[in-house]
Amino acid sequence: MPSYTFALKAQKLLRARGYPTEIRRSDPAPGKSCGYSLYIAGSCRAAAEVLRQYSVPFSGMSGGE
Repeated sequence: MPSYTFALKAQKLLRARGYPTEIRRSDPAPGKSCGYSLYIAGSCRAAAEVLRQYSVPFSGMSGGE
């Protein structure tokens, strides 16, 4: 997530749909500011689709489905 604001918006959208989530601060990549990771229990692909529908920016997924 590019900012805490977007991470919080994503968390609220997903929790309202039954996805348990947790926000964690990410280590910054070289030359970039820090960001936030949203850990999602359940189908990441389905959660990503919800975020796309509501135009919540995110970059990539790692881990489970």
